Amino acid sequence: MGETRVDLHHLLEDLRDAYSGALEETILTEIVANCLDSGAGLIRVVAEPALSTLTVVDDGSGMQRRDLARYHDIAASTKTRGEGIGFAGVGIKLGLLLCEEVLTETRRGKSHVATRWHLATRHKAPWKWVPPPGLVPERGTAVTLKLTNPLSPLLDAGFLEGALRRHYQPLLEPEFDELLLDHYRRGLRFEVNARALERARVRATEVAPLAVRIGRKRKPAALGYLVREAGPLPEEARGLAISTLGKVIKRGWDWLGVTPATPDLIGGVIEVPALAGCLT
Repeated sequence: MGETRVDLHHLLEDLRDAYSGALEETILTEIVANCLDSGAGLIRVVAEPALSTLTVVDDGSGMQRRDLARYHDIAASTKTRGEGIGFAGVGIKLGLLLCEEVLTETRRGKSHVATRWHLATRHKAPWKWVPPPGLVPERGTAVTLKLTNPLSPLLDAGFLEGALRRHYQPLLEPEFDELLLDHYRRGLRFEVNARALERARVRATEVAPLAVRIGRKRKPAALGYLVREAGPLPEEARGLAISTLGKVIKRGWDWLGVTPATPDLIGGVIEVPALAGCLT
């Protein structure tokens, strides 16, 4: 009898290559995107270098047992077209490339379950049900990555904070609160190693607000700003970032097709909530 063999490692590498950023940043930002899609109001990120573990815990809606089981299908997604900013389980699946194992605990109503998952060979990624370790007190989901590299940037608090600020900039700036209120009614808090990430308004030598309105609607369809400094901006802050539901999807000038005379002096961000429906 023949056997269909799927190179899971190759599939995961193809999935990784679909993202332009570093693998570690993709893993973190996609796990956080799933937290946001679940309706979380608090997202806690904990790095423990001594244990080589990264844990992300949210207080969102959590999953039922059957939903967690589906997460372990590399090709499956529970995402409904046009909803949310993450693709179901992508961060966890990509984590298999860097981890000895991935522990996922989720709690929703009376359902409180957990699994361990790892890439055993190029063709096998076994998982099993395990007793929940108690990372989720009432409801939500927790993911713990046991990293193979004890020097991984995912174990560095400074890297984690920087990545969250770059990829979720509008969620950490009050300028966007009103525009995003319909999507995050509970408000949002990020913590890295038990320290809340400070939210602050943009500061620059010159700030020019942006607003895009469709028809006669009072509420803008897109909101943001441009900044200009007297000296060169850090490379990661140059250009206009475009965001949807708080998640930055592009940054720079290439995507816009317009480059100013002094591109190293100008930056900014524009938030377009409706864009999420086009991307998923």
